[in-house]
Amino acid sequence: MSQAGVSAPEATVCALIEDIFGALGFTADERAVLTETLLEASRAGYHSHGVMRIPTFAEDTRAGMIAPAVAPVVVHETDAAAMIDARRCLGPVSCVFAVEQAVARARTQGIGCAAVRNGNDVARLGAYVGGPARDGLMTLLLVNDAGGGACVAPFGSAAPFLSTNPLACGIPRAAGKPPLVIDLSTSITALGKIRMAANQGEAVPEGWLIDREGRPTTEPAGFFDSPRSASLLPLGGLADGHKGFLLSLIVEAFAGALAGAGMSRGNENEDQGNGLFVLAADPQALGRGAGFVRMMEEFVADLEALPPAEGSAGVRLPGARAGGGPGGPYPIDGPTWARIEAILDALSLGDDYDLTPATPEER
Repeated sequence: MSQAGVSAPEATVCALIEDIFGALGFTADERAVLTETLLEASRAGYHSHGVMRIPTFAEDTRAGMIAPAVAPVVVHETDAAAMIDARRCLGPVSCVFAVEQAVARARTQGIGCAAVRNGNDVARLGAYVGGPARDGLMTLLLVNDAGGGACVAPFGSAAPFLSTNPLACGIPRAAGKPPLVIDLSTSITALGKIRMAANQGEAVPEGWLIDREGRPTTEPAGFFDSPRSASLLPLGGLADGHKGFLLSLIVEAFAGALAGAGMSRGNENEDQGNGLFVLAADPQALGRGAGFVRMMEEFVADLEALPPAEGSAGVRLPGARAGGGPGGPYPIDGPTWARIEAILDALSLGDDYDLTPATPEER
């Protein structure tokens, strides 16, 4: 069953996280944050950033990269800013803390920011900016790999040097309307999608990867060679990759240099963690509370009224769920489930979980 992959209901995913990370020494609060973060990603259809991250978090913990039962601390602050040392704690915990710090300052100062060093993988960025946006705050989150994870070739080069350097933004709307949640990598696609294709033995679309000679390739295996024999392209690809490259530089400056987490130097080690920068702004501080919402709703209405292009259902606003609601089931591919089985065995947890073989569509 493990080679073909499995399908897990939500209760099983929760049990796996509770058992594995409980055995690894994480507190109940840490396990709750991790569970909600991974389930939110999978519910939204981003499985590469959801339940498939379970073995990565567990393996990094067993390797000493992530410290259980450790809380992030503010090491320098002003009324509007907080510098946070995550102390290698669980990545989602540090990101939730950073957003809370920025939001609290924005509530009193109109604008607030927080930066995080010594952090770990935070999974899907969109999970963190939707909440503040529903509460009326603009939120911007930028994340790099703290100097590691080189896998993206800068525009004009064939060598991996940058990480995927994603960013996310949460934009409020009228009460009862879902906020706009923008979550994108500055590379042409997320690293997790390359891993999913490799796990499933599939080629990736043309225009995602180049080899060391700068030639296009659709074979994902080389991307995981050591050293890499293939690199991701920046957002925009071979023709317009300068745009993704420049966005990536912005992320490096804020999440790497400003946070003190570290900037890319071509280190391909994927276990460097994450550097973070989060900015929260209250439209009311600019006297734009009701006016901001009114203008946003007019803008959204105009977008939704545009005629669809041929073969399209029309404009789709960012933040609309791509997956299902709570309950699952959630697909876990064969290689990922094999890693989970190895972790369960190493922790003497057994494998008596409610699972079914993955359907062909889920593999």
